[in-house]
Amino acid sequence: MPEQEPVWSLLRRRDIGERIRTVRLHRRLTQEQLAHLIGIDRRTIHRYETAQRDPSLSMLLRIADALDVSLSLLLSGSLELDLRNAKRDERPAG
Repeated sequence: MPEQEPVWSLLRRRDIGERIRTVRLHRRLTQEQLAHLIGIDRRTIHRYETAQRDPSLSMLLRIADALDVSLSLLLSGSLELDLRNAKRDERPAG
């Protein structure tokens, strides 16, 4: 029988997914656009954002780079304060 995942791990995955989603929306990107920027499928972005899947460290680095934020912003800290100070991305919405 597989070992059950600890609650702290599930909560951490959920927090990271919410941070990815929050920053992506702040940057006015769709899941499809973010996925295209980092060369993966939109469903994978959806799975990260809904805590169905853990992104690897290398994937988190790619996501942070595509969203123009630090890795630490995706992992911890106050998104509200950090995003208030971040300039909006100038990429076109289309």
